[in-house]
Amino acid sequence: MTDPSRPRLMLAGMSEASARQLRAAVHDLTDDAGYLQDWTYLEAACQQARPDIVAIYLGGRPGQVLGLVRRARAMSPDCAFLAVADDAPATLVEQLAESGVADLVLLPELPSDMRRAVRTLLTREKPATLDGEVIAVLGAKGGVGTTSVAVNLAAELAARHRERRVILVDLHVYLGDAAVVLDLTPKPSVLWFIHRGAVADARTWVDAPPTHAAGFQLLGLDADMTGADPISAEQVVFLLERLKASYHYVVVDCGSEVGEVSLSACTSARQRLLVTTEDIAARSGARRRADVLKALEIANPPARLVVNRVLQDDEGRRRELEKTLGMPVLACITNAWKELQAALEAGQTLRQSAPRAQVARDYAHLADVVGGTSTDDERRKRTFFTFFR
Repeated sequence: MTDPSRPRLMLAGMSEASARQLRAAVHDLTDDAGYLQDWTYLEAACQQARPDIVAIYLGGRPGQVLGLVRRARAMSPDCAFLAVADDAPATLVEQLAESGVADLVLLPELPSDMRRAVRTLLTREKPATLDGEVIAVLGAKGGVGTTSVAVNLAAELAARHRERRVILVDLHVYLGDAAVVLDLTPKPSVLWFIHRGAVADARTWVDAPPTHAAGFQLLGLDADMTGADPISAEQVVFLLERLKASYHYVVVDCGSEVGEVSLSACTSARQRLLVTTEDIAARSGARRRADVLKALEIANPPARLVVNRVLQDDEGRRRELEKTLGMPVLACITNAWKELQAALEAGQTLRQSAPRAQVARDYAHLADVVGGTSTDDERRKRTFFTFFR
């Protein structure tokens, strides 16, 4: 009979003899979650067996194995991975950190090294266990005000739920300017958490992102992105899964580009807000983006429109937009160029700089109607990763 307090250990990619050695080394610390000889089935095996720890042998192709580990971690973020190898060159140690592997076990040092690694996992700080709400904000095209919507939505959510943690994440990777808009230094940046967050403890995820005076935290982008490493869908999904465990609301500024980063953010989101204006180009862009979300089977519930820079809000215009674009209008935001410029110059949100303006009331209404919508997150993630294989 298994002990529910003990972690379940899966062994993968190694010979049966090595698996017996590793199992025997920690038989009193873990329960058996199975043995997978063919590591190429790791992602499916983790989904089926739900292990707490996976020890996987790197063999002669560590790069391929670690690539698969990244995919498996995106689908099973609560699972810890141990790499098993014959030696530990410096280049390998660097790869392990980037892949989010918790520790390295050396075969020549069994059984002591396996016991050390498992004991370290059992004593490390447990991450928070919130089930936060991810809200992806995607622009119909460049220049429709996606960042303004994301920033002011985060501010209103923080004001309305003071007992809850709210974070704004800038994933408009090469053009994002949320940190500039808010006059905050993005240290640590979102890229730090994407590439190094797997080795950060739970407190770092909560305390390290800088806090704006409006009450929400920010994961922004550094000014110079020329040397940035590419970002994969798996890394984005893992980032947002970890943030969901630490924050009640995670507002993601996806920018307007449709690509692996923005779509993976939409995959993790329980709500997708599509920001548009009333001009023809923006309407066309909104329609195309809605079609992409539907094609990837991640628009359930469907994306909802936030119509920005509206000169006059009336029910007739809303119905016409909904009919033309095939999406419900969630909110209309009043055109307020002067108020936005004043807020930008002061590094403030509209709630701070123009609390009595109609545009501030519009954002307050938007925050009120943004609620938790349950979705089949796992199904959407599987569909998305299959599409990009």
